[in-house]
Amino acid sequence: MQAKKKMLAVDDDPNNTTIVEELFSNHYDLRTAATGEEALKTALDFQPDIILLDIMLPDMDGYEVCRLLRKHSSFSHTKIIMVSAKGTVEDRVRGYRVGANDYITKPFEEENILESVEFFL
Repeated sequence: MQAKKKMLAVDDDPNNTTIVEELFSNHYDLRTAATGEEALKTALDFQPDIILLDIMLPDMDGYEVCRLLRKHSSFSHTKIIMVSAKGTVEDRVRGYRVGANDYITKPFEEENILESVEFFL
């Protein structure tokens, strides 16, 4: 039996976390974090295959979290999908510049995020 892929979902809104849990917890080994610091610690301990990363977090923004993760060689192949209400071209470009593999705006269509995760894994 093949082990489940590991997913880390980072969002400070419990409603968004619940949606992600409903979508992915049956198919992935899912962990969650509500702050940037918690995300960094969990990522280091858990070594996820994919990270769903909100931008607007209470302690540091998702751009900084992504940038810090990409500094670690152990996350060079980890897929990072930014999931944010910030949807301007500048926001997206900034996400890609700090190392995101994809950028999905909230509110997202379930099919959109499911396809993106499936594509990267």
